[in-house]
Amino acid sequence: MNRRQTLAGLSPAQLNSRASFGPSRITKEGKNSKKITALISRQSLATKPAGNPQPTSRLSPLSGVQRRSSTYGKKTTGPKQDPRPVSDKGYQHDCIRQLIEYLSTHGYEHPVSPKTLTSPMSKDVFSIVQFLLKQVDPHMKPLGKMEEDVPQLFKHLKYPFQISKSALFAVGSPHTWPGLLAAMNWVVEILNYAEKAEEARTDVFDDKQRSEHDFFEYVAKSYKYFLAGDDYQSQAVDDEIAQEAEDRAEQVRQRNQQLQQANEELQARLEALRSQPSALLQAQAKQEEHVRDRDKFRTLIDNLQSHKQSLQRKLQERKAEVESKQEQLASTLLESDAMRAVIAGQTVNKDDVVRMNQEKCKQAEILAGVCGQREALERRVYEQDVQLELSLDELETTVQAYNTAADRLQLIPVTAKYAGGLQYEIQLDRAGVSASDIITVDLKGEVKPALARLRDSRAARARELSEEVLAVQERLDGGLEALTERTEDNAALGTQVHKLEASLRGQKEALEVEVRGTAGQADSLREQVGQLRNQASHALAASEDKLRSLHTQYDDLLRNSEAEVQSVNVELGAALEHLFHHKLHIQQTLEQVYQHVEDVHKDVLAMAC
Repeated sequence: MNRRQTLAGLSPAQLNSRASFGPSRITKEGKNSKKITALISRQSLATKPAGNPQPTSRLSPLSGVQRRSSTYGKKTTGPKQDPRPVSDKGYQHDCIRQLIEYLSTHGYEHPVSPKTLTSPMSKDVFSIVQFLLKQVDPHMKPLGKMEEDVPQLFKHLKYPFQISKSALFAVGSPHTWPGLLAAMNWVVEILNYAEKAEEARTDVFDDKQRSEHDFFEYVAKSYKYFLAGDDYQSQAVDDEIAQEAEDRAEQVRQRNQQLQQANEELQARLEALRSQPSALLQAQAKQEEHVRDRDKFRTLIDNLQSHKQSLQRKLQERKAEVESKQEQLASTLLESDAMRAVIAGQTVNKDDVVRMNQEKCKQAEILAGVCGQREALERRVYEQDVQLELSLDELETTVQAYNTAADRLQLIPVTAKYAGGLQYEIQLDRAGVSASDIITVDLKGEVKPALARLRDSRAARARELSEEVLAVQERLDGGLEALTERTEDNAALGTQVHKLEASLRGQKEALEVEVRGTAGQADSLREQVGQLRNQASHALAASEDKLRSLHTQYDDLLRNSEAEVQSVNVELGAALEHLFHHKLHIQQTLEQVYQHVEDVHKDVLAMAC
């Protein structure tokens, strides 16, 4: 049957695309074959049967239309340079890891490890390449010669870099294996991407996208059968899509009915819940009541525990008293039996009876006195118990104060700074019988000597600090004496400066008088200027030279004096500032030392007490 011609013009993609070399199949042929073909538009890797016509693409719904190759010419260039760092050891390890991971998760039957892939044999590489290509096309026939078939297969897969036949003769060599490893890793990445794309296509589509995809498939199939002139298959596709739409509509109606019923049930349940009192408020009220009851029970339990402990102590005391009384009773019974035996062996007369009655009365009086003494002793024991409880309370307060002071002095715990591995902390056991049972540490044998040693060391440290204070005080006195000497030197220098200033003023006045006298002589000698011009000019020049020299000496002396005064003032100011800072430092140091000595003294007194 002749194919119908398409009603629309071919798209630019159809004009520029090549003919597909895959067999024309409608059914699914493998997990990855369609995905890989759609991704890289490869030719089929299966060997073409001789004499068969050009098969159509197995993926394209328009496979009945033959595609033309691109009409645009390609610029021929040299072999492409691989931008990947194929020679890098880290990149090679990553490629080996990805290749092993893919082979182990996709049922590769031969053992493989990083060691074998570092420098593999030809048969291992051949087996891995054939396995990967089988993943691309499950219907691929077994390879013949690896050196001839593998470059062609990678070329059909559109691998962008050339694999030479010579490289496959020594696949494990260091200069050929990295490139071949990168090519196999490229195939693994394509396969992983195809799997991820298939998962995304099946999982991520929502109802609208799935409907659009199904409609597109329907249009593609119908148009394919229309172009092929197969009206029966076209009608079958129409009936199939109509039945599927009816089934989906029925499912939607059933789902809608179920949702309506569920909605009505939820509405009824909501109304019932709204009509009932708030469970949250009831639960909160019960929770508050339970919290109050819990607090009461906890308080009651604490009281009962303390009462139980006191009763247990009293019970132990009473048991001890009972045991002592039983011992006394046993001894008394023994004495009574002995007395009865003695009495039984004696002969009794009237005088003895009278004497015995008198003795009995006396013994009764003695017994009454003993009973009174017993009651007094019991009252005294009770008072002693009360006093003991008070003493234990005071002792507990004292122990707490001691532990607090020891903690502040860094004596507890055992790992404290000044503990020295000794247990200074006192734990009080109120149920103890003796002093050693009540206090867990040996105060006289360990703690008190250690505190005495610590007090002696602190006292020695205090004496050292006192000596340091005295040394600092001596340095301060020396600094004050030096300051006094510098002040006296400054006063002497000031006096000398005043004297120099007075001498300078006197010399200046003398010079002024001499200048005035010279000027008078110049006036008196003006009359003789004509005669003594040469002599007068020489004398005048000498006088001017002398005057200039005197002025120069005066200026130099004045500058030197001012410079010396300024230098002395600067040195004096620096000395005073340094002395002032030194004095402040000494004062601060003394205050810190005094404060530290006072704290140490207080701590030592507290520990001694």
